[in-house]
Amino acid sequence: MKKSTRQVRIYKVALAGISAAVALLCVWLGVVIRYSTVAFFIAAGIALMIPTSQKYYLSSVLAYLVSAGLSFLVASDIFSVMGYVVYFGPMAVLTGILYDNRNKIKWWLALIIKVIYINGALALLYFVCHNIVIDESIADKFPYWAIAIIGTVLLVAIDFALQFIYKRIAVLVGKALRKIEKKDSKDVVIVNDDEDEIDRTIDNPFDEFSKTSESRNEFYESKREKGGMTKSENATENNESQTVNQDDENGKSERE
Repeated sequence: MKKSTRQVRIYKVALAGISAAVALLCVWLGVVIRYSTVAFFIAAGIALMIPTSQKYYLSSVLAYLVSAGLSFLVASDIFSVMGYVVYFGPMAVLTGILYDNRNKIKWWLALIIKVIYINGALALLYFVCHNIVIDESIADKFPYWAIAIIGTVLLVAIDFALQFIYKRIAVLVGKALRKIEKKDSKDVVIVNDDEDEIDRTIDNPFDEFSKTSESRNEFYESKREKGGMTKSENATENNESQTVNQDDENGKSERE
């Protein structure tokens, strides 16, 4: 069943709001529970995949922007949420888009794009934020090249797992939306199912009565030409003509 434009807009707004709220909650939990920061940031990225799974890419971007902006308010230290803002949030949306376009973009090209983005995000976190999500002291203990190699391998492995999760999300969200569509279609009340069969060529709504009387006259004339009418048909014609004449006289008196 084809969705209406209004229905699609409702779905986009609803999924964007849900994913933004869940992502923000996960980011806040990642800040509060320090030893599970990476896990909660990954969960926040998965939440952004909800609208992406239905190809509502703009809704996913808006959900990311809202959750990233509000995450600075819930965190005492803005650098503590930079792992989500710089990498896990955008990468989740990028993974979904590349997966949806896997027939157009070769897997090795998508992998190169992801590796480039991973190293760019790690460089930003290392040199600018001085925070590598797992532990703030890692930037002081290890050189960047070591962090880049280990981080790239780990994050690529996480990305493959996210692709599998994204596939499942697409199936589950699609089923949920179809159930909502079926429920909405059952609740629709059809006021006039024969609306398209109404004759809309009549300019004056009262012309239908005149057309009806004309059709009756044509019927009686055809009967006379074919061999005459019965007594009952003659009586019916006389009664109808008397009724029409009486209505005309009443209309004239009212106008006068």
